[in-house]
Amino acid sequence: MSKSKNITETNTYPEINDIREDLDSLKNNVIELTRHMRKDGKAQTEELKGTLMERLTDMKTTGSAQYHNVETRIKQKPAQSVAIAFAAGLAASLLLGRR
Repeated sequence: MSKSKNITETNTYPEINDIREDLDSLKNNVIELTRHMRKDGKAQTEELKGTLMERLTDMKTTGSAQYHNVETRIKQKPAQSVAIAFAAGLAASLLLGRR
């Protein structure tokens, strides 16, 4: 009996069929949009990963160069390096000791 009622309602209100078709179309569009977003997201992730790897390599190179410069400077002027380290430690101690 409920089947005949659905058929009667469908025949009486043809707009319901239009709404159902629109909803099905919307559902398919959302599914397709999700696929495109996932595909684009993967491409952007790979691009970002490449950029980050390049920057990391650059940072490692720069860090190594700076370390070498500091090491060379300490070897050239050891007394001055010890004095600077002592002064920095004293300043840090005074700043942290006040807490």
